[in-house]
Amino acid sequence: MGAELIDNKIYEFFADYIKKSIGIEYSEKEYFRLDSRINTLIKSFQVQNAQELYAKLSQSIDKQTHDLLIDLFTNNETYFMRDIKPFKAIAKGVVPEILEKMSFGNLKIWSCASSTGQEIYSILMAIDSFGKPDYLKRIQIDASDVSDEALKKAMNAQYTELDVQRGLPAPFLIKYFTKNEENNLWKINPEIKAKANFFKFNLLEEKFPVNQYHIIFCRNVLIYQNPKNKQIILEKIYDCLKPGGYLVFGAGESLIGLDINLKQVEVENAWFYKKEG
Repeated sequence: MGAELIDNKIYEFFADYIKKSIGIEYSEKEYFRLDSRINTLIKSFQVQNAQELYAKLSQSIDKQTHDLLIDLFTNNETYFMRDIKPFKAIAKGVVPEILEKMSFGNLKIWSCASSTGQEIYSILMAIDSFGKPDYLKRIQIDASDVSDEALKKAMNAQYTELDVQRGLPAPFLIKYFTKNEENNLWKINPEIKAKANFFKFNLLEEKFPVNQYHIIFCRNVLIYQNPKNKQIILEKIYDCLKPGGYLVFGAGESLIGLDINLKQVEVENAWFYKKEG
């Protein structure tokens, strides 16, 4: 028997729900990306097929089901030191610049779509390795995501062999991880994990703090949003940045076509967007 053919109205139902909830768009040509997620839901709800699943969920979706849908339909693709240049540049260029202007207090960083934690721990490891010895003491770092499951893994801070082999330099694995022989997982060392504060946050729906962070990481997140939502989120991020603060995008991302008063600057061979001040 071949794979079940899923009616377009079912694809549209899930695509519309995710778009309204978190802004991620699945166009009709991308509906195939929903197949595995819909099949997972069929098993989870113990129904026979996609039509039964649709009949059930189109009636009502409670909070537990909502959270499950968000976990399933968000893209949590990430890995350690994803394009290592911005991490080095933050540690060697941006952090020193900001701390030199601060006579007291902590430098505040926010990873606003931190997924399963690799980005936030990469930031901390980079600052500790490439920066001066006392830098890490003055870092206050927050990490948020819309997915409960992603946050759970991030807070647990244990990673598989495959996880640590993707992008993580061997010296970092030796220095910052301890292997748990019982479950064969690699655990972030406590002093690094203790620096990270995790919380759930929806970039489209939540109220952003104002004038809060010196550096905001928003890498490979807005590529899944339409131009209107990108503008909305970036305006909030702009207000959230302190004067002179930095926005970190993913490789290939830009502000082209968007009306945001951030200047593109090069630091230590990496490109960032900076708020005047």
